[in-house]
Amino acid sequence: TWATALLTLAYSLAGLGIAVINDFKSVEGDKALGLQSLPVVFGIKNASYISAGMIDIFQLAMVVVLISIGQHFASVILILLIIPQITLQDVWLLRDPLAFDVKYQASAQPFLILGMLVTALAIGHSPLINLL
Repeated sequence: TWATALLTLAYSLAGLGIAVINDFKSVEGDKALGLQSLPVVFGIKNASYISAGMIDIFQLAMVVVLISIGQHFASVILILLIIPQITLQDVWLLRDPLAFDVKYQASAQPFLILGMLVTALAIGHSPLINLL
């Protein structure tokens, strides 16, 4: 369905933000091999902002989708799951992505995964989903 495609696309793009974080570990190797990863092309600091932005923007887009289909309770839960991610981005990812990339992922990804679950369940159980 269109809803499934939208959900998959949004969270795939948020997952791309997570994948960029994995590139921080191999910046020197990427440079040596001539690989054009985001941290190599844009710099580590800019890549950390791109990564955080992708993660947050696509989750916030899902909040809008949930509100538009009348899943207000799920949208509140999703917002409450996004807040710790943004906080952890500020504390670890955006301050020093090389030192704290693994710590950020270990602490923030459970909130992302729970957000995916909440979104999928809310979309799947919405009576308005057939209208999309």
